Amino acid sequence: MDLTDLNNLKNEVQDLLSVAKIELEERRLQQQREEKIQEEIANIEREYKPLMETLEQMLGQFGSDDFTDSLTRQKLEDKAEQIRKILAEAPLLAAQAVDRQMILYEERLLDERQSEQTRRWREELKADLLEMIGEQRDFFSATDAAIAIKGYVTDLKAIGALEEVVDALMLQINTHSKEGPVARLRDNNYELTLNFIYNKALENRSRVDRSADVQPRTRHRSSEKQPKPYTSLAGKVVIFGGHDRLETAVRNRLRDSNVNLIWCTAQGGPQLAEQGESHVSSADLVLIITGYASHKLTDKAMQAMQRCGKTPQMINTTGMTRILEAIEYGLKAKQLLSQFKKSA
Repeated sequence: MDLTDLNNLKNEVQDLLSVAKIELEERRLQQQREEKIQEEIANIEREYKPLMETLEQMLGQFGSDDFTDSLTRQKLEDKAEQIRKILAEAPLLAAQAVDRQMILYEERLLDERQSEQTRRWREELKADLLEMIGEQRDFFSATDAAIAIKGYVTDLKAIGALEEVVDALMLQINTHSKEGPVARLRDNNYELTLNFIYNKALENRSRVDRSADVQPRTRHRSSEKQPKPYTSLAGKVVIFGGHDRLETAVRNRLRDSNVNLIWCTAQGGPQLAEQGESHVSSADLVLIITGYASHKLTDKAMQAMQRCGKTPQMINTTGMTRILEAIEYGLKAKQLLSQFKKSA
């Protein structure tokens, strides 16, 4: 096991710990969901029931036939009807409010995970760049290293490492310079100094037929590019159930992937559900979110799957994390199976 394998193992463990934290939090939120919904229902009733009683009392005073043409009475009745609807739909409204809060919390957890992955990658990038600088054995190749470093200025500045890398670069250039310490800090500005060395490196390249083209190796990093979750995923996924906000949150997380997501919610109506059914036969993965799928929608999905001889994956959740996990696991498993069949 070499250094790259060790770093990969360390990153995999740290990523797994992050996933475990998110999963535990998602489970905790799911367990608290019903309690929070009841609290939200109580808040709605506490806010609107007294208002409803006041409206009804006032409407009672307009009970005389003398007020049949009263515009004020009509407005009062309209408002009363709106509040009756709110009170009647309090459980649904409460569930939607709680689930919105859950999704926002899940998004923060996922953002924290991605930020940590990016931070680790940048630290590993710094190590790769420092090794690259230290490996240069002549003045021109040491100077040429500035060209590679220039592309990572934003990443280095984000972790406060630009100064360390530029200091190492100047030291290596001066170590191999036959004219003494020619590389120096300019105007106490490390980025300005790097730009100056970068321009000198470009001048050096223009004077020779074949330049050094110094580039960092990926010894410490697991990949050349920053880690971005789900970018490697590809395939068609059909989902039945959920709600619009959940769909939007999941789509946003998969925006850099090659996942073709067909999502059918009860809010989308029967026409959208029929379109979803037509995609089942060509889907790589079909998910039914039982936490938010109506019986009618679930039945339609199951019938479509039976006609195609496929088995859907049932997910009892109202959150985003488990859906993303199911998509990632399902598509990767199918990809591995496909690769295995090709190699067999």
